[in-house]
Formats: sequence, structure tokens, C-alpha cells
Amino acid sequence: MNRRNLLIGTAATAAVLPLTSSAFAQGAAVDEAKLPALMGGDFATATSQLALQKANHRAVKTFAELEIAEQAAVAEAFGSKPGAAGVSQKHAAMIEKLQAAEGADFDAMYINGQIDGHEELLAIHKKYARSGDDPMARGASIVGVTGIQSHLAMLKGIKSMIG
Repeated sequence: MNRRNLLIGTAATAAVLPLTSSAFAQGAAVDEAKLPALMGGDFATATSQLALQKANHRAVKTFAELEIAEQAAVAEAFGSKPGAAGVSQKHAAMIEKLQAAEGADFDAMYINGQIDGHEELLAIHKKYARSGDDPMARGASIVGVTGIQSHLAMLKGIKSMIG
């Protein structure tokens, strides 16, 4: 791995990782019910930022661009900013693995990670769409469910294309 990519990847992760859910809860007025969606979005954003730098396949980069923009909109609808919630330990470990991957291995790992992450986000947004207290965030989750389902179809198509 070249040093520039390592430094860029480390910086991208450092921008997300130091913030934990407790730090987020202390620094913002967003309720705990929103944290799973925001943290899942921060994982999607951080890994997609890596994909913009490291992906080989154009379809992977295109998806990453789409994902970053979408997660910024979701964070706004949830009363937050991208990166403010941080990521789980499980997602931090995945980010580290992605930083070490190169070429076609990176592309496959990113797409598989996005599929897993989107399946998690689908369950999270279905739950918030049913029972969330914030009308704006609830609306984003209601619309987000179909968007996530579309993303899963796109990701599976990209997976078969690069496969």
C-alpha cells in the first residue's frame, strides 16, 4: 500500500472514529433512537469516501458518490451532520480492512460491506418509520426504506458485474 493512500485512508477514518455515540449524545440534541441510523450512515459515508480514492471499477465509484450525497441528506433530515455520530466497533474494523485492501479486492470488499450495511440500515429505517418521534426523520425513514431496497438491487448488480 502506498503511503499517500494509507495517510488519506487513516485521515478519513480518524474524521469519523473519535466520535462515539456518547460524545454525540452530549454534544447534540438528537435522541438516542436516531443513533443507529446515523451511525450506519456514517459507516456508509466513511467507506464510500475510501471508495472514491481506491476503487478500480467506475460503477463502484459512482455508487460511492451517490451514497455520500444520500447519507448527507439523511443526516440533515435526522437533525445531524455527516460524521457526527461515529461508527460502531464492528464498522471501524471493516474500515481498517478496507484501508488495507487494493484493486479488485477493495472493490469486492466495499460492495459486500455496503450490502451488509444496507441490510442493517433497512431494518433500522423500517423500525424508525414505524415508531420514530421526529416527523422529519420519520419521513426520511419512510422514503429511505424504498431507497435502501433500490440500493441493495444496485449493489447486487454491481457485485455480479465485478464478481
